[in-house]
Amino acid sequence: MVALGFSNMNSNGRYKNSEYEVWDLLPRNVLKDAEGDIYIIDAEIRRL
Repeated sequence: MVALGFSNMNSNGRYKNSEYEVWDLLPRNVLKDAEGDIYIIDAEIRRL
């Protein structure tokens, strides 16, 4: 998320940039396939 321009707000998987706040990005909700693509499951997103 940091590489995408988000700031880490705390250790609970919460990130924010100038447009969005995203949370619940814990390891159990983020999957990575064999090609390295990342899939987010059950994240919460709010437009600021």
